[in-house]
Amino acid sequence: MLRSRLRPAVSVASLVTAGVLVAGCSSTGSPTAEPTSVTPTGSGTTPVGATVCAGILPTSAVTAVLPAAPAFTNKDHLPLEHYPVLRCQVSAGDQSFIGSAYLFNMAGAERVQLPGLTTTGSAPLGDEANKLYGMAGADDAWLVQNCKVQNVEQPVPMLVRARTIGPAGAPAPPDRRQQLADLAVDLANGVAKAAGCGAEPTPRPGRIKPAEEPKPITDAPVCGMLEPAALGPQAAGEQRARWTASATPSGPGAIQGCDLFLDGKRVLSFAIVHGYLAPGAEIPGERAALSERLPTGGVPNDAQLAGTVEGKVLGMCNDHTVAYQLSRHNGEDPPGLTLGQPTETFFKAFANGASRWGYKCDPIAPNADWQIRR
Repeated sequence: MLRSRLRPAVSVASLVTAGVLVAGCSSTGSPTAEPTSVTPTGSGTTPVGATVCAGILPTSAVTAVLPAAPAFTNKDHLPLEHYPVLRCQVSAGDQSFIGSAYLFNMAGAERVQLPGLTTTGSAPLGDEANKLYGMAGADDAWLVQNCKVQNVEQPVPMLVRARTIGPAGAPAPPDRRQQLADLAVDLANGVAKAAGCGAEPTPRPGRIKPAEEPKPITDAPVCGMLEPAALGPQAAGEQRARWTASATPSGPGAIQGCDLFLDGKRVLSFAIVHGYLAPGAEIPGERAALSERLPTGGVPNDAQLAGTVEGKVLGMCNDHTVAYQLSRHNGEDPPGLTLGQPTETFFKAFANGASRWGYKCDPIAPNADWQIRR
């Protein structure tokens, strides 16, 4: 049974502060692609010491998620008093660890595209005890933590991320979700302390659940949300055997996903985004206009890893905002069509099914703004 039991773990008050823009140094530039190679070269790297990332993380904890090779670090962008900003990079062999922390208004493409980048291979950080808002996958963990910024009345969300990257086409590295989740929490606590965010330290998460294996699509609702008939003739009759689907592992969390695979290749992703990230989640056609308002050299953009966003609509679950989002990864249908049928019909079937399934979710409002890629 693919039906996930993800439950939101967000503060309603956080939704009010999610749109706050904090005055400070910023710049606007075009997102850049991930490097094709991360082997350290040139003058921007030095051998690591006992700690990295502005002294927040033990070097041994970071190099444990990298290949066994000499490690080098780039110059860190340090946390500022009353202003949490950090980006650090440690490289070993052909892999790099990147840690980052930015207020929402500075996180640019990372924040907006994160719902589309978080696949069903990621599991919630939170449980009923720690209430963490974030996710952890094989090579990427992130969380959102509030920070009381000087001269701003309400706490402002801060996005913290710990991930590894490698050259394009390289074999997938080992699954490091537990280690990366711990590093993300430790990084968040260190940045919050340096910036004087005034929050209690965030506890490390418990055991992060492994990704669920894709299962064949049957006559039951796909991931508990979508009637198989909505997939149309491409998943009917003998064609049905070509399809599998996976759902986000159960637990309190931020993003609930459902990935559909055709002949083992991911072609569609549904996401239900709870709380902090919901209002600003990427909308169809927005990606080309995304910019990174960062006071530093920039965060690599993950656009090439995300599918094309085909639809988005907002709703409510348990008194907080949710975004229902559809992304396509195959790129074969022209705009306006998904699996050869109108995207609007297909997306509404998913979103309405998901809203009926979800935890204390309201039906999507009759006057909702259905944003569809045309």
